[in-house]
Amino acid sequence: MNAHDVEQMNILFKRMADAAKADPAVADQVRDALARSGLLEVFGAGETLDVVDLLDAGGEEALRARLRQCSLAELRQIVTANKYDEEKESARWRSANKFIELIVERAQKQLAEELAKQPASAASWML
Repeated sequence: MNAHDVEQMNILFKRMADAAKADPAVADQVRDALARSGLLEVFGAGETLDVVDLLDAGGEEALRARLRQCSLAELRQIVTANKYDEEKESARWRSANKFIELIVERAQKQLAEELAKQPASAASWML
């Protein structure tokens, strides 16, 4: 892709985001279209889905939209691969919603921990 194509993509995404922020009905439509488009698959699939990266890039709603596309088996794989249930509490769960809640909660915690570890900005020495 050249710089012009990337800029056009940025403009399109910004317009969609602005419209979604202004109208909850449009936000639902954008989430659904995004989930059906396959675009979220750039973050991986099944156990290779990088939930923290997706959360960081697209926010909680994008993560939830992508997780809703996963089968129960894939959700289990994500939990196992990321070690989100060391106590094995989810071993008997049959609800995709429970798995999604667990994954979102743990991914948010993991992202917060990663962000806290990042060094302060270069300008912080002036403070």
